[in-house]
Amino acid sequence: MKKTAIGHVNCPVCGFADAEVKEDKNVHAYIHCTDCNAQTFTRNAFRDGQLRKRMRPVTVTVADTVTAPATVPEPAAPVTPPAPPPAPPPAKRAAWFTPILAGVADA
Repeated sequence: MKKTAIGHVNCPVCGFADAEVKEDKNVHAYIHCTDCNAQTFTRNAFRDGQLRKRMRPVTVTVADTVTAPATVPEPAAPVTPPAPPPAPPPAKRAAWFTPILAGVADA
């Protein structure tokens, strides 16, 4: 889990001007120097207070909010009337040989 810096201070080891001040899991401030990779921890409330007094707090800059371009609503699709129902299938016609067999069947 990457911790975010709450301030900056001069590194006590190498003198780097922008060593980060962060908070540990007990909410005590500690110094982490990104130049020499040294870490200096405060173990009690007194040391924590002394470090917080001499740190330069991180200033949060709010970026200008970017507004999305206004979206133009698309025109509604034209309403089409419903399609007429399909025509019923044609009536079955009698086969061409029906009259011939009809005469035989009567006999």
